[in-house]
Amino acid sequence: MSGRQHQTEINLDDRETLVRELHHRVKNNLQIIVSLMNVQKRMLPPERRNEIRFLEEHVQAIAAAYRVVYASGEMIKVSIDELIREVVSGLVEVAGGKSDGVETADCKAHMMINLDQAITLGLYLAVTLPPMLDAANAAGGRVRLSTRLEDSHVCLEIAGAVPVDALFDALRERLIEGHLRQLGAQRLLNVPATELHISLPTFELV
Repeated sequence: MSGRQHQTEINLDDRETLVRELHHRVKNNLQIIVSLMNVQKRMLPPERRNEIRFLEEHVQAIAAAYRVVYASGEMIKVSIDELIREVVSGLVEVAGGKSDGVETADCKAHMMINLDQAITLGLYLAVTLPPMLDAANAAGGRVRLSTRLEDSHVCLEIAGAVPVDALFDALRERLIEGHLRQLGAQRLLNVPATELHISLPTFELV
């Protein structure tokens, strides 16, 4: 091995170590922010807690992406299925609900995405899932998430207990549109009223 090759390997190792340390610090800082929001939320009267919850859910979704990428040992790649499970777990925790009210066993796309895409997908879930989880808990039902790979697309399906369109206010609708646009994804029509399906193009790792 030449000296130049050896130096290149050292530089790559240093870069990987630096990136992992950065992910670790970002992950920890985001978790501190989530914890502070949770403390503040508990101090507010019940009718105002949703003000903090909305922000907490979004920070939790971003933190989930960093937790997954750090735990996997990768620098920029995230398993879409592991990401969904981690985001769901965080959102259930924020809502103070029980994990048996949501199923992710059928998340089997087995697709890797880059960190930026993972963050955007996590934010999409932070917008869509909480109202569906709340409605399912109130109705005594469950929310089921599934992923599968179809040709050049990943299909993400969320099945709830009540019709979903009535659950999203103007802000959520606007955020949903923005996140889907960033992902290059489309919301699929002609699906059951209680379900939300999107088709995401096969992601390119960059």
